[in-house]
Amino acid sequence: MRLNTILRQFVRISGFRLALRSLALSLGGACLVFVIIHHAAESTWRGQIDSNVSGALTDLLGDLQTNHRGLAWNVRTTMAEGNGLFYAALAPDGAWEAGNFRLTAPAAARWKGMETLRPRDGLSLPSRVDAVRGTAMRFPNGEVLFIAADATALRSLDQLISRSFLAVFGTIMALGLLGSYLAAHAVQRRVDAFATTIRNIMDGDLSRRIGLSGSGDEFDRLATGMNAMLQRIQELMENLRQVTNDISHDLRSPLARLREHLELSRARFSEPALTDMFEEALAQTDQALGIFAAMLRIAEVEAGARRAGFGMVALSPLLAMLAESYEPSFDANGITVEADIAPGLALPGDKELLAQLFTNLLDNIMLHAENVSRVSIHASQAGELIEVSIADNGCGIAAGQKARVMQRFARLEASRHRPGYGLGLPLASAIAALHGGRIRLEDNGPGLRVCIRLRTSLSAMRLGEDHSTA
Repeated sequence: MRLNTILRQFVRISGFRLALRSLALSLGGACLVFVIIHHAAESTWRGQIDSNVSGALTDLLGDLQTNHRGLAWNVRTTMAEGNGLFYAALAPDGAWEAGNFRLTAPAAARWKGMETLRPRDGLSLPSRVDAVRGTAMRFPNGEVLFIAADATALRSLDQLISRSFLAVFGTIMALGLLGSYLAAHAVQRRVDAFATTIRNIMDGDLSRRIGLSGSGDEFDRLATGMNAMLQRIQELMENLRQVTNDISHDLRSPLARLREHLELSRARFSEPALTDMFEEALAQTDQALGIFAAMLRIAEVEAGARRAGFGMVALSPLLAMLAESYEPSFDANGITVEADIAPGLALPGDKELLAQLFTNLLDNIMLHAENVSRVSIHASQAGELIEVSIADNGCGIAAGQKARVMQRFARLEASRHRPGYGLGLPLASAIAALHGGRIRLEDNGPGLRVCIRLRTSLSAMRLGEDHSTA
């Protein structure tokens, strides 16, 4: 299964497919070269053998016309001259008459012009002779003459070329596959580096940049362009964040003074109408102050300054305390709280911020979830991760809205009559990211499950670590 997965990954790499195409072209070229070489060498040897056989046949036919002593006598005479060829003379009834090898009538009958025969074709050849090539001729009186030359070298040449072809073919294929693998592995490594950096940036670390190999290849050129783009994006985001922080700081002070004046004015006037107006003005001012406080809180968390004061936080007692403290409020609304918290859960972090994280999630259920009758809190440890889930059986959130509610000031309720600023989940997400984790919203069928994964290792929370597995 692992091998199939690796092969599927490589096949999807364009560099690997390009290398395979180059390998196929190389193998095709090698096949063409070997076919040409084989044809040229075999034709040369075959032509030389056929020329010798044809010349011997012509000489023997000339002797028959000259001395008229019969086929068998002329064959024996020619053999005595020792020209190295093979002869066989058969009587009209198929019986062997003369020659230096035995040839049966069925074998002679199979001859159609110049042919190559082996012992399996009914020949009785001397040792170290694997094949002969020659021709058979039938005379008007029924006699058959066969003349052939040793074709062992021709057959050996075929075998040599075949073995050489297989060796070269196999070597090219092995080297081609190795080269394809190395090329694909190099491409995959560079692409993985790109993907890791992009995931880190998506997780909020805008300072990450794609590493350069120094070769100046197309990946380096692409990385240089992307790094310049990322630098510009980081500058714009920092400017936007700074503007937001400055606005929050600058407006919070006058709003606080305005609230103080409203309090003093309400104390001086006792008319019911003015009192109601002051109460409404104070409520609106408090809401604005709450928004600015939440925005500054998110900016503080995202800056990562609180990480310097991290200490070991006993998470199990913290979750148990929150579940117990929220139980009366949930009971008053007809909601049952179920807690399944593994003992001994602990991680390096900020206890106040972690409490804020889970408080925001529980407040969201209290304020925004509809038709909820049961809330469950589950916490356990899996390797270097602590997994916490807070689930309800309410109406849940539509699939297309899950990403939107994690954005600042996002509200599912268009009228915005319910309390809240749309900053609870973004603040919870920022706290989780500060602790090397992330928040994911899932369906609970029906209802919503909020899954939080937090790291138990402080080193994994440092800048530059890959948060993609969280």
